[in-house]
Amino acid sequence: MLKRSLYKVYLAGIGAATLVPSAAHAAEGGSESGGSWLTLGFFALNFAAFLFVAIYFALPLARSFFTSRADSIRASLDSARNALDEAQTLARDAEARTAALDAELARIKAEFETETNYQIARIREIAQATAARLKRDAQMSAGAMTETAQRRVRERLAAAAAALARDLIARNFSGDDQGRLLDGFMEKLGQDARR
Repeated sequence: MLKRSLYKVYLAGIGAATLVPSAAHAAEGGSESGGSWLTLGFFALNFAAFLFVAIYFALPLARSFFTSRADSIRASLDSARNALDEAQTLARDAEARTAALDAELARIKAEFETETNYQIARIREIAQATAARLKRDAQMSAGAMTETAQRRVRERLAAAAAALARDLIARNFSGDDQGRLLDGFMEKLGQDARR
């Protein structure tokens, strides 16, 4: 198609140069009397040869250059579109992963808070149970110490009372009365001490 257009331009140029020799001659800057049809024909033939060579040899090279350039531009555009599509896919994947990580972080945080609250409640329960046990042990120890102290006081009082009673009985009663009274008193003190 381009070849036909160039042929038409070529033929139109030759026709114009042939039909209007004075215009061609004036373009060269010569005088009206100095030009000839032969010179004009030579220039027209020279121009025609140049156009033929340009069309025959340069046009296929130009056509292949522009075709390959267009193909490379199309390939670059396709590559850019593919890269853009891939980048958009990667961006969507990254957003999805970020959302998943945010959800996972929120879940882990909630689990951590739940576990922390559970451990705090468990420690509180253990502390309360330990405090109650320590209080109970302290009360039992205090009760045992009080009971031990009371027993010792009773024993000392009993020993002191027995010594006083022995002295009083020895001074105021006869031997037989003293023995009976002393045996009864000792028996009663032994019963009181065992309680």
